Amino acid sequence: MIQELIKRVEELTQEIAELKKRLSIYENSNSPPSKNSLMYREMKKKRKEERMNNKDVSFMVLKKPGRKDGHEGATQIFKPTGNPIIHTMDKCPKCNSTRLSVTSTEKRTIVDVPEPLPYTVKEHIVNIYRCSRCGANELIPESARRDLPSSSITATTEKKKKGNGIVTLGRNVLSTASLLWSVARLPQRKISYVIQSLYHLNLSAATIGHALENVSESLEAFHEKVRKKINRSNRANFDETGMPVAGRKGWIWIAAIEKYAFVQVAMSRGAEVLERYFPKFRGVATVDGWKSYRYFQLLQRCWAHPLREAEILSLRADGRGGKEEAEYLLSSLRSLFHETKEELKEDPPPNRKLHDKSLRKLRALLSKKYTDADVLGFVSKLKSASKDLFTFTLYRGVEPTNNHAERELREPIVHRKIRGQLKSEKGIVMFSRLMTAASTWKLQKLNPFVEFKKCL
Repeated sequence: MIQELIKRVEELTQEIAELKKRLSIYENSNSPPSKNSLMYREMKKKRKEERMNNKDVSFMVLKKPGRKDGHEGATQIFKPTGNPIIHTMDKCPKCNSTRLSVTSTEKRTIVDVPEPLPYTVKEHIVNIYRCSRCGANELIPESARRDLPSSSITATTEKKKKGNGIVTLGRNVLSTASLLWSVARLPQRKISYVIQSLYHLNLSAATIGHALENVSESLEAFHEKVRKKINRSNRANFDETGMPVAGRKGWIWIAAIEKYAFVQVAMSRGAEVLERYFPKFRGVATVDGWKSYRYFQLLQRCWAHPLREAEILSLRADGRGGKEEAEYLLSSLRSLFHETKEELKEDPPPNRKLHDKSLRKLRALLSKKYTDADVLGFVSKLKSASKDLFTFTLYRGVEPTNNHAERELREPIVHRKIRGQLKSEKGIVMFSRLMTAASTWKLQKLNPFVEFKKCL
């Protein structure tokens, strides 16, 4: 009987370990709230109880939705673009009397857009020249380069020997399709439907796909410009997430600074991706705990991850001392983080004294004796990350969290949910360039339709 019980305990222990491993996919510091909404509801309930008990959790108070009191209003004021339209009445609709007098006046401003016009077709005759003096061939007039999309110029030079007339889409159509794909997140068949509904222009989904590939080719220089901009920056935020590519595991990489966001899909999650795209980056990289980021020399580890992990640990820990240890760690880490930020406001970076003091406090906290296995594992991870948690006290402009990269990664993630996967190398290139352009122009508060036209 004893042997059977021992065997049963071993089986249950193994089963519990397996279930914990599966649960960790959903309940970890990297999982978004949508994946573990039950856990986050428990967190909110716990915070509410702590506030009701008048505990010292001032930094945990949930913020009131909306903008702060005193914030300048953002209500748009519309000015009429023409003479007002005055509505009058000649006779009473009930008794047909003409003895009417105005008792009051109301202004009603209607904001609208022009009704879409049907598409237009313009024929361009492009003369191709050869210079008899220097022998230069296939010379294109500057007016054609100015008036025609770059994809049309390329098609002209490639197919002119066949004598075929070439039909290409104009900049407005290409920009509209790009806007609907990257910002509105529409698939190609729905882009086709919208363009047909608005402009009576019947384009197949395949034609939209080819058009987006042409736009992607035009964005090659812009994509490279953004990469170089981040490569030369003195600080940047990095993150990555999975993206299926033709049934295989791929990754969306994001690198972001204040006004630029670089998106690149790669078939690896390793450091070779960073080495390929950011070989000259020597600034501070704000990152999570993924090992590939050790490629960079200066790291700022995101504080949100260990705080979330400690909070999850406090919810999952058992009642044999582990819960008390996890809650103590969570409270101490929060206090240390917020104290450091408050002191940094009074004495901005570089602040070596604050850095050393905060690091000593953290190491003293981690050196205490803990008994719970999960807490010990978390403490061990935090010890290895401790030297990179206070880099933000030494360099101006470095944030202690990786929120900027995570925000910029949200849009590609929504595209992933809608599209499911990328299907080819061309799809990888198109996704990377269009998302880089749309994300960067959003950060710069530029009109993406106008910017797409400029690139074409």
